[in-house]
Amino acid sequence: MFEEVKNNLKKKPLLYILLGSLFLCIAYSFVFRIHPVVDARAYDHIAQNIISGNGFVEDAGADVKFDKAITRVGPLYQYFLAFIYLVFGHNYEVVWIIQALLHTVSAYFVYLSAKILFKKYEKVELMALGSTIIFGFSPDLVEISAMLMTETLYIFFWTWLIWYFLNFIDKEKISGSKSWINAISLGIISGLAVLARPPVLFVLPVIFLYFVFKKKYKQIIIMSVAIGAIFTPWTVRNYMAYEKIMPFGAAGGYNFWIGNHVGATGEQDKPEEVEDFIVEYGAYLVSDKSIDEFKIFVRNYPLDFIRLTALRINRYFSVIRPMGFWFYDSGISQFLFLMSSAVWSLLLFVLSLYASIKLWSQRSNTLNYIFAFIFLTPLILFITVVETRYRFQIYPLLSLLAGYGAVLLWQNKKNIKEKAFIMAFGIISLNAIIDLLLSMDKLKEKLGLFI
Repeated sequence: MFEEVKNNLKKKPLLYILLGSLFLCIAYSFVFRIHPVVDARAYDHIAQNIISGNGFVEDAGADVKFDKAITRVGPLYQYFLAFIYLVFGHNYEVVWIIQALLHTVSAYFVYLSAKILFKKYEKVELMALGSTIIFGFSPDLVEISAMLMTETLYIFFWTWLIWYFLNFIDKEKISGSKSWINAISLGIISGLAVLARPPVLFVLPVIFLYFVFKKKYKQIIIMSVAIGAIFTPWTVRNYMAYEKIMPFGAAGGYNFWIGNHVGATGEQDKPEEVEDFIVEYGAYLVSDKSIDEFKIFVRNYPLDFIRLTALRINRYFSVIRPMGFWFYDSGISQFLFLMSSAVWSLLLFVLSLYASIKLWSQRSNTLNYIFAFIFLTPLILFITVVETRYRFQIYPLLSLLAGYGAVLLWQNKKNIKEKAFIMAFGIISLNAIIDLLLSMDKLKEKLGLFI
């Protein structure tokens, strides 16, 4: 593995891309020096409480059952921060540098994945480099690496899982004397990815299905045990704190209520009842209550639920939902970032859809699994809550395909007039227009910041 990394980094184009991505992340962090607020501030407080001996809580001394830390996504990121603070002190600069490195390694995993995915093509190296550029220089991912947010860490484990699984298939690691070790490794990486952000859990059935196809049932058990081992400390901690089995905390269920209630928009618009429930009964019970409220809403307002689901699907793939509306920036620099994010989103979605259309009839075994990942990744968001950063999990997958699409256009500029490209551009544009028409008032409010 280390020899392969050494040989790959001798390739100057790849090295320059990775160094450029690293420099951009670090420069962005140190120029804007983003101070943590809202979720980031909560992660920061939890990390400090962990190393101070107060436990996994936001407010030291508060009743753990009413503390909101359990409703935050995690817990891996909070412990990641705690470890950095323990070693380097309460130092945001160190976090920024480490997260820049994680993003760069994630870009390298995208490169390795593309090399496997398109290995039968003559331009495989160019396709892999294209995918790496698209992912590594994503404005959204560069910006989030400068914040104390979970995304950079979980994308690191997620891209590692994508590559390891593709490599697992490509090199037939399911067979041989070390197959059980490889299954354990796959389980550990999967467990860490889910522990960083639980929605990764919903793509794991694809990996288990691969074992079923190969009739390697023992390896399913081995991988499951490895995942269970990763979650055991967190589950035990939660049982001791709440006398309740909670392997995933309360964040997942929480979103079912936030995204589905009378007056909901499908985005982060928490009703007052949620806060009232937490105050009266405790934060650790909000997940169960949220599922109950979700069931009631779907039963009593089925048409509203269908409408909200359609809105969430539309917004998930909308290119007029750029990152950038954050507290730390304003004026022309914020406007330029918003434009860069929107243009990048347009390229990512159009090129990846174009590539999907072109590849569908000639898809390989590994590509089938990538398509399955793409299909499963957003499903849980379609019925809960959609925010721009919630779609980051699909970015590495789409970047892989977009690299292929970009090379097709680079090889022959006339391909832009091809039916497949026109169809891809038309679908993405139509979806954006629908979102624009449905969100005109909100768009005017946002644009008012710059007019």
